[in-house]
Amino acid sequence: MKKFFIFTLMMTLLVSFGLVNAQDDALAGVDPTGAVITYWHEWDGEQQVGIDAVIDAFEASNEWGITVEQVQLGSSRVIRENMSTGIVSGELPNLTGAAFVQSAQNWYLDGIIVPLDVYYDHPEYGFSEEELAQLNQDLLDINRPAIAPYDGQLLTWPVGMSANVLTVNLEMLAELGFDGPPTDLETFREIACAANELTSFDDGDVQGFPVRTSAFDMWSFMVAQGGVVFDTEANRYNITDDASIATLQFFQDLFNDGCAYLPDGPFVNTADFAFGLNPMAVGSSVGVPFIQGDINDSGSGIENWVNTTVPWSEGNRTIQPSLRGVAIIDSTPEENLATWLFLKFWATDMDAQVAWTEGAQYQPYNNATRDALSQEFLDANLQFTSIFNALGDESINIWSPPAHPSGRDVSSVFEELIVNILTGGADVAEAAADAEVEMNEIYQEDLDMLGG
Repeated sequence: MKKFFIFTLMMTLLVSFGLVNAQDDALAGVDPTGAVITYWHEWDGEQQVGIDAVIDAFEASNEWGITVEQVQLGSSRVIRENMSTGIVSGELPNLTGAAFVQSAQNWYLDGIIVPLDVYYDHPEYGFSEEELAQLNQDLLDINRPAIAPYDGQLLTWPVGMSANVLTVNLEMLAELGFDGPPTDLETFREIACAANELTSFDDGDVQGFPVRTSAFDMWSFMVAQGGVVFDTEANRYNITDDASIATLQFFQDLFNDGCAYLPDGPFVNTADFAFGLNPMAVGSSVGVPFIQGDINDSGSGIENWVNTTVPWSEGNRTIQPSLRGVAIIDSTPEENLATWLFLKFWATDMDAQVAWTEGAQYQPYNNATRDALSQEFLDANLQFTSIFNALGDESINIWSPPAHPSGRDVSSVFEELIVNILTGGADVAEAAADAEVEMNEIYQEDLDMLGG
């Protein structure tokens, strides 16, 4: 009788333990077999070729028979508009592009987004130890907002990284007597001012440096000079430290001296660059195909041009990354898991990673992908490779602004500051102090709303 009692007790404990584990495992019993998932995206051209290759490879190889229906929406703006409409109508995809972390935070508050940690850490469906070791955790952490109620959850998955880069016409610099891109602001100024003496291939007036009204552009310059922008210890924006004010003053002086100008639109600066109308411009590292297309269409004949970091002071060379991502939109458990399995394949299958990276030219976040890219591709895409090499340089800092729902509103305040400084003749220190107050008021409103 005792043996039977012990056996019965053990079986009861085992069954109870299994039930507890099943209750703890949110994916227990979820079967994604045969799921069809819808993906809204913004890809076109070579990027469309890249995503087609990823989807085709996934559908041909996944053991669950999952299929992916893609809907090409053309741009991040259109995706965000469709997401806003879908939140009201209930007609949403399983996977959405244009999922930068700020958008993801707002979707989280709307209750439609699925944080990825339950999949990321899962013993069956998550990453292996070897796969985890290859992922750049510093970059992934950008998508983990620390403030409540997000509390470090992984809200969105990167499809790749772009960065703010300085695009430089080496042919024009050589004509001006410079043997390479500027590494400090003094040389940067000399190049911008000297370029005003040139004419373009079609007798157009070459101008100095095009200052976009972009917070991210200016923040790149400020941080690279030792500026703070955001004080993590004080948990507040700080654009009035000495290095930041000096950088803003530098650009006001550059503009007042006729060595800088405001382009007419967000991408006019790089279009002017392609036409040989300026020596250098700041843009995205994934803008290479567009710049090259403009060069080809313009007839400027520019061949020798590179991407690099903005000028820096000692110890402050910095790259500001931007993680273009995708987010899982809550549906059935089966479709959610199927969507994750597609993301995991995209993130770890080396053939898919190489096809995507070489097609889309986003910088990889998977270190194994860095090793898998062909030398032929790297040799043929020098603008990609220059930033690829910089990201592998441990002496270069990686900096990203804080993630919170009203980040775009903060950026807008700073962009108004740029205009006031350049065209309004505002006192730099006073205008920056006023903008800093407004930026922190917006940030504090977010913290109050979120309970932080």
